[in-house]
Amino acid sequence: MTILALETTDKVASVALLTDSGCREMRIDSPLRHEETVMPAVDELLAEAGLAPANLTTIAVDVGPGSFTGVRIGVCHGNAMALALRLPIVAVNALEALAFPLLGGKVPVAAIIDARNGNGYGALYAPDGAVLIPPCAMEIEPFLQSLPEDAILTGTGFPGADGALPLADSVARIAADRAGERAASPLYLRPSQAERKQKA
Repeated sequence: MTILALETTDKVASVALLTDSGCREMRIDSPLRHEETVMPAVDELLAEAGLAPANLTTIAVDVGPGSFTGVRIGVCHGNAMALALRLPIVAVNALEALAFPLLGGKVPVAAIIDARNGNGYGALYAPDGAVLIPPCAMEIEPFLQSLPEDAILTGTGFPGADGALPLADSVARIAADRAGERAASPLYLRPSQAERKQKA
């Protein structure tokens, strides 16, 4: 098992390489666009591990929700690599990747991503990772009121947010337990700003 994971849905991108010996992750906090930084980071990560693209067995990618441009970049890069290397690709959504590090306890985890103006993307997961509220576009305040009182909150879209972002490490670890597909598709959940303006 050698999984390359891409996470590009927020301002800080990351790439990760999961092998039988563990997971290496590289976070990319750069003023450059993700399309300029992600593939060089992949090359660097593989070089550090002494591996080549031919050694990969699976590609994993965060398909959103999040930045529309960022999601497109990650999905396009992931699909291109999977096609070129003839590998399966596993789609992981940003909310499950966000919740993943906090699962395994005794209380549910709510992942919330800010979408501005009181709006967000959210989902609720049981301690074992089962989906209690599927990923959705929502108004933050009503969503918060619908959650169990003991739920752990994580992400960027609520008062006092912990600022956590989805990470490629989580994308890779989630993908390890899933079967791959031929292609991944973006999970947008709501129209882009350009589409909303066009309808106005």
